[in-house]
Amino acid sequence: MSELKARKKLEEIAVRWNGKVSADQIAAVFKNANNKYTTEKLIVIAKQYFRQQIVDGDKLITQLEVNIKKNQKTPYEALIIMLNNASVCQSPNLHQTQQIQKPTIPLKPSNLQVETKISSKNDFESPALCSTRLDINTTPDIVVSEIKEKLAQATQQGSRGSSTYLRQSLNTSGGSILTTAKKSPQTPLVLNPISTWTFSFGGDDVTLPFQMRMPKPIVGLPASEQEREVIKELLYTLIGVNGSLIVPKLKTFLFDPKDEYTMVNNWLENRSVAVEFDLNEQITDSIRDILKDILPLANYYFQLQYFIESTRGPSSGQVLQALSEALSKLVDDYYATIAQLESMHLRHELNLHKLLFYLRPIIQTMETVTKICGKLQENRYRGGNVLTSLHDSISLFSGDKNSQKILIHLTQKAAEPYMEILSLWVFKGIIQDPKNEFFVEDNQNDFENLVVSDAYNEFWDKKYVLKTEKIPRFLEKQANIILRTGKYLNVVRDCGKRLSFNHHSGTVLKFSHTDDQSYINHINDAYVYSSKALMELIMDDHDLMGHLLSVKRYFLLQQGDFIVQFMDACEHELMKGVDKVIPIRLENLLELTLRLSSAKHDKYQDNLITTLMPFDIFTQMTKIMKSSDESDDEFDVVDYDMKTGIECFSFDYKTAWPISIILNQMTISKYQIIFRQLFYLKHVENFLCRVWIANNNAKKFDQRTSEQYRSAFTLRQRMMSAIQNLEYYMMVEVIEPVWHTFMQQISKAKNFDDVLAHHDDFLDKCLKNCMLTEPDILKCIVKMCTLCIGFCEFIEKEAQTASTETFSEKVTKYDSLFVQQTVALLMKIHELAEKNHSEKYVSLIHRINFNNFYTNKLNSCQ
Repeated sequence: MSELKARKKLEEIAVRWNGKVSADQIAAVFKNANNKYTTEKLIVIAKQYFRQQIVDGDKLITQLEVNIKKNQKTPYEALIIMLNNASVCQSPNLHQTQQIQKPTIPLKPSNLQVETKISSKNDFESPALCSTRLDINTTPDIVVSEIKEKLAQATQQGSRGSSTYLRQSLNTSGGSILTTAKKSPQTPLVLNPISTWTFSFGGDDVTLPFQMRMPKPIVGLPASEQEREVIKELLYTLIGVNGSLIVPKLKTFLFDPKDEYTMVNNWLENRSVAVEFDLNEQITDSIRDILKDILPLANYYFQLQYFIESTRGPSSGQVLQALSEALSKLVDDYYATIAQLESMHLRHELNLHKLLFYLRPIIQTMETVTKICGKLQENRYRGGNVLTSLHDSISLFSGDKNSQKILIHLTQKAAEPYMEILSLWVFKGIIQDPKNEFFVEDNQNDFENLVVSDAYNEFWDKKYVLKTEKIPRFLEKQANIILRTGKYLNVVRDCGKRLSFNHHSGTVLKFSHTDDQSYINHINDAYVYSSKALMELIMDDHDLMGHLLSVKRYFLLQQGDFIVQFMDACEHELMKGVDKVIPIRLENLLELTLRLSSAKHDKYQDNLITTLMPFDIFTQMTKIMKSSDESDDEFDVVDYDMKTGIECFSFDYKTAWPISIILNQMTISKYQIIFRQLFYLKHVENFLCRVWIANNNAKKFDQRTSEQYRSAFTLRQRMMSAIQNLEYYMMVEVIEPVWHTFMQQISKAKNFDDVLAHHDDFLDKCLKNCMLTEPDILKCIVKMCTLCIGFCEFIEKEAQTASTETFSEKVTKYDSLFVQQTVALLMKIHELAEKNHSEKYVSLIHRINFNNFYTNKLNSCQ
């Protein structure tokens, strides 16, 4: 063994590296004094430095490995043996020259371990897509970058004319849709102006890459050389470069060919593209069979690139654009795989069977991604629908870990702009959705033309609404909470109150497919904060309870002295026809009464105003209940077309923002219905009480005439009992218990929507239990009240004229009508009690029929 001879050969080899490495540096690596390098790593280094520099390099390097492992030689001793048995190559080929000019193994032994770690990392920004990268430790990083750059340059050179031709090919492949090959489509194809990925599909202006201009005939070549030529062209085909042995053909089709309008007007937006390949006849059958298994990958790559280019435009929306960017990173990872395979091919380490083995998992992954992208394109998904489709696909591919890993990564990247919109909404109550992709829609434009009060009334239900079709699958359970959170914060901001939610300040929600879905916790925290902030604003700053108590005083007749004084002051005016009532006079009388009664201590008394409704309470309720048949009926006792002010009178209540969200037009109208019924009953009771004055007039008559008035006073007492029991039932047995429950619920409410729900529930229970939602019962009560008023007017008239000629007959007639009407009312209430199984209705029947006066009549009717 001559170490000197080996040293000379080592220096000769080092010279070929143009000073990039010295013989001493190479020798130091193999001396491996500190055992820094494993045997496998030293063999890799030997292949890189010596395989192309010495004759029979692979054979001698194999012997080097045997000497180290089996013959127990040191790496340096094995190196000396190899160099003594080797002959230095005289003229390296083109590929050898390219590799020699850029050594990629570290020049200093101290840096080699660091370089080994770097080479195992992903070179491209696609950390979740490493499943598409081949685990080939023999491919250095710089070589990978160099080969990728070379492939990109070749692709760009061969595609300079292909971009224009692709547009023409797409425009003309629709058959009868576009008649001329050069005619431009109605909607231009959205492509990158510098397209480096498309195949060329014929045409004189197409310039093929320099590697493919002069195809080498493969007929007559040995099988190994023929396979190398096919692999060389196949690797270019896999990145969209045309060849002579493998020729691509473009195929387009419409998603909905039956829709003629779609074909003619939106053809470019509704078609899909694919590519097929014609194989040269020179390719043998054995190679052809393997190519048929590999070439679908080129089609998937082409379709994926087409999807990326077609979704980069602003009209696609932020979600699709983010998905397109993530897919671009996947393509970068795919390029790295082809670069590694090219490196193996240049070192004569790759054959078709090995290539298929390496590409098979990648083919499956790319097929999965391509199918999902095709589904998105076919259904024209945008925004939340894209995320739903991706999220569902993750579960579908639970058995394919590599595909599922990529789908999770794509979903995370596509969800980033969507989650940014969501973060701004749940943390600040602001919607920034320029592409209309978010599932909470701001109907601001619909409110600009409305009166301020109307806009406030409509705000809570209509300004911000959920678009269920845009909700991503992973946010469906939290959709209502998200809507409420933003609405709460929006109200707080509109009221000028500063938000101090610092718990997640600056946090941007991120999608996660794991069980640890932190974004849900952030949403729940924001909801709790916004609920608390709005409750404090409504309850403390704007005194909701004070407004509710004020409404109860006036609309539910809790302020008894005020109602009595107001009725006495306004009765004369309200007894006129409704068209003769002067509204300003009612306002003045209301203001005077408020100052004179105990209501003067109410700080919200100025919010109360008077109003005259265009119809009576029965007509109002039948319109609400959509019972048009009852609303057109006429009453039997009086001509109801001549409405009086008392029948159309009601209070109204002015509220400011944000109290108007609760005391809006709808809720105030419910209060008005209850008030109108109670006020009318109170008016009838007041009228019946006035009939007592007739007792004094009756004392002036002789005994025989006084006896005739006795039956009238008895009828008046039965009328009074029925009216008072109806009032008592509504105010004591219905409104007061429900109000007490409502106050307890308000004190325990944790969010604003609960307050709204409890308030609506309170009013609905009052309307239902007061029988105001039953048109038949309400009609009977109104008829009874009208009959009582007619009777009182008759008594007053007869008492003044002292005429008794037809007095008994008229009293008897009113008595008969009242009994009939009362029995009809009790029958309706009895039916309602059986239907709802309510003891309250039964109690009301017993109150009105306390002495069983109507029992016989009631039994006979049953």
